Amino acid sequence: MTKFTTTVKYIVDQSTKLKNDFTDDKKAPVEFVCIFCQNDEEYQYFSKEIKSDGKIVEDTKSGFTYLLNDPIETVSGPLRLVKIRKPDLNRLEKGDADFNTSYPAFKKKCENNPRFELVTRDDFEMLRLSDQSFNVMACFSKIPKSSDLGIEL
Repeated sequence: MTKFTTTVKYIVDQSTKLKNDFTDDKKAPVEFVCIFCQNDEEYQYFSKEIKSDGKIVEDTKSGFTYLLNDPIETVSGPLRLVKIRKPDLNRLEKGDADFNTSYPAFKKKCENNPRFELVTRDDFEMLRLSDQSFNVMACFSKIPKSSDLGIEL
């Protein structure tokens, strides 16, 4: 198993544990993973490794999102969307995983929980779950990344 695959599986595993510890959506499948590179060397390594496994489907200021040719099997289901995020001094975590939920109902249950942060941008909304005992975050987007990108998984 490559360092890339090991890292993705670790992020999903830990994000799933975080999600399961603080929500009752135990079966929510993973939709998307973002690796938070801690330095330029890590960013270059993961960017090089993923290029042979997938294609770029989104270009943002913080990095590229890739659609993997073959899914990575994780504890929360198959995963095909991975973002390699450029180093950011504000993101010391290893990464985050997005899980698909019935967002309106999920938001209603969790929006007043202090562990959740409501993140809104122009055309984007999500709840971000974090806890100091985890070096990952779990996210729940209003619109799944695949739908946002017009990709059928």
